Amino acid sequence: MGTNALQLLVQYGNDGESSEEDVPGPNVSTKRRFKEENPKRLPLPDCIKKIDGPTWVDDPSKHQGRIRSFKHERGNWATFVYIPCEPHNGFTLLQESLMSCIPEVPFQKIDDLHLSLTKTVVLKYHWIHSFINSIKDRVSHFRRFVLTFGNLQVYCNEEKTRTFIGLEVTSAHDTLNSIIEELDKCLSEFQLPLFYKDPSFHISILWCVGDLKSKLESYLHHFDLIIKNILIENSDEIWHIAVNYLFCKTGNKKFQFPLDS
Repeated sequence: MGTNALQLLVQYGNDGESSEEDVPGPNVSTKRRFKEENPKRLPLPDCIKKIDGPTWVDDPSKHQGRIRSFKHERGNWATFVYIPCEPHNGFTLLQESLMSCIPEVPFQKIDDLHLSLTKTVVLKYHWIHSFINSIKDRVSHFRRFVLTFGNLQVYCNEEKTRTFIGLEVTSAHDTLNSIIEELDKCLSEFQLPLFYKDPSFHISILWCVGDLKSKLESYLHHFDLIIKNILIENSDEIWHIAVNYLFCKTGNKKFQFPLDS
């Protein structure tokens, strides 16, 4: 290499402001070089920011005054196992008659009639597949059965934020308890709350905000008369449900579990 070339190299090295320790040598890690060459953090892309999303603020006015039993968090799915009940004209007539009986109570009709077999629990998204498979394994051996209903009863949720009027189940208690025992085992696997120790099996048909249990229980005699009048005018077949499937709802997903025939 000629003298002029060496002079140019020396001049190039002296023109910059970097000292020797600013220039990464062969023993400096890639992480350190990247940190020194990029002292400022780049802003997150909008597509990444959207993953976190806005903070959820619960507004009871948007869902008829109901208050959440647990905080809404991304990745948590409200989940419960149940027996569905197809609405009949008799159920609609019963709902309307009860609402007319106590007009001062702002009742809301329950459209998705069902009998709960678990509490509503919080399930992590990545647990769903295993949870559903566990339920399937534990309930598939149960045979189909029939539910019948009797009198109306008044119920209040654990938080005392809502009161319900429900039709009491008068049959298949042994089968229901056996199913719940298996479902509790499944819940235990995921460290989720178990069902009530002494459950009162029922299908809720109306609800209202607040704890009005004492007030509504004073109307139970009137409720019995309403049911008797409806039974006179309608076939008692509407008070029977053939249970061929169990269902699990988690978030916006529904899973069906056929029972043995």
